[in-house]
Amino acid sequence: MSKKILAFIVMGALAAGVAAYAADAPKADAPKADAPKNDYVGVSSKTCMCHFKEFKAWSATPHARAFEVLQATTPEQLAKMNELLKTTVKDHPETDEACVGCHVTGYKMGGYPAADSLKNAALGRVTCEVCHGPAKNHLAVPASDKAGRKASMLVPTVETCKKCHTEAISPKFDFAVMSKKVHPVAVATPAK
Repeated sequence: MSKKILAFIVMGALAAGVAAYAADAPKADAPKADAPKNDYVGVSSKTCMCHFKEFKAWSATPHARAFEVLQATTPEQLAKMNELLKTTVKDHPETDEACVGCHVTGYKMGGYPAADSLKNAALGRVTCEVCHGPAKNHLAVPASDKAGRKASMLVPTVETCKKCHTEAISPKFDFAVMSKKVHPVAVATPAK
């Protein structure tokens, strides 16, 4: 089976499952008055083909399965999370606002939950858009416009991650170490 066919199968399987996002995704600067509305698009064959190496690396991370992990939470795990987070989630953390925000993309900000179930599946994980912002405008920039493509994405910071990786959940969180695990494929430094 060719790598491209396998890639489409993997992307389709990932899009069919549901997974993760941060409670407050990073906010971009205010858009220009004439700029088109940016929106979350989720994981799809269109979003992944230009960054296939990054997509493949991300697919092996816990972020790619974050919602699935939430759905599979045991009562013991839920009790521990309630204690750590000082919450009172009784059951079904995959439907509780206290949990979902860090396990899906664009939670209540135009992303998850979406009216379209296919889009919901594509946003049900911690995707690139959690760190780099909504991708609709990024996808609209011609691939030949490298500077425009870079300018259409946010550069994540430690604060981006700490919205979900709080001191209670990740007391030993080290941005320099963890960002390399989440984004193991080196990318070009953004233009300044």
